[in-house]
Amino acid sequence: MEPDLAGQTIVVTGAASGIGAATAARFARSGAHVIGVDRNVPVGATSFVQADLSTSQGAVEAARDVLALAPSIQGLANIAGVPGTAPWRTVLAVNVHGLRALTTAVLPSITAGGFVTNLASAVGDGWAERVAEIQAFLRHADDPEALASVEADPEVTTNAYRFSKECVRVLTQTLAAETIGRVRVNSVSPGPVNTPILDDFKRDHGVAKVEGAITLTGGAATPEVIAEVVAFLASPAAAWINGTDIRVDGGLGAFRFAQQAAAAVG
Repeated sequence: MEPDLAGQTIVVTGAASGIGAATAARFARSGAHVIGVDRNVPVGATSFVQADLSTSQGAVEAARDVLALAPSIQGLANIAGVPGTAPWRTVLAVNVHGLRALTTAVLPSITAGGFVTNLASAVGDGWAERVAEIQAFLRHADDPEALASVEADPEVTTNAYRFSKECVRVLTQTLAAETIGRVRVNSVSPGPVNTPILDDFKRDHGVAKVEGAITLTGGAATPEVIAEVVAFLASPAAAWINGTDIRVDGGLGAFRFAQQAAAAVG
């Protein structure tokens, strides 16, 4: 069912390509005024804020420019991100620090009943195993000492994308608890998606593993498939969904669970 978003102003980061572009176009098709935030000029957004989300200062400046265009907004879709082939500091800066700084800055201007939807990833499913480490990192995420602490941890520096998406999962639940009753906060965790960074994803996680997952599920998702789920979370039909992650992976997670369960039984 097509959600009616006429009269709403929604901010979409990463709006120039991939899932961000599809999300911006999806919201616009439903009648929303879309403010795209990106380094590059997006096609589907109604308005555009050029921004560098690799620093917290850049994210705060982006929020300032967004709110200059629209003093109040109804939603924020944090889609911007960089793949694990980027330097690990850049991955954490954009996928964690930038996301949180922008969200924190615009949150007071999101109207009651509004939403924040964060793009996580199926690779972030292990967040519960590292929740204490993640929370410690997030408490000091803008502190150089926090980066120094993870620099010595190869689990982070060699798997920065995974760690960043685990952080997004924890941030989502934390923020949902803090804003309960006013703003809904959820995340979406895709499996492989046919975007410009799919090849980066293969290099980061292994070509055979990713291509095997794509073959198993019948193909990589299109950005439009993920955008539909993001749009659903913005709709009145999702009014009672809060603090939740929706996995959109074609059944890949279920298949791997079944394999692990069978192996455990012997």
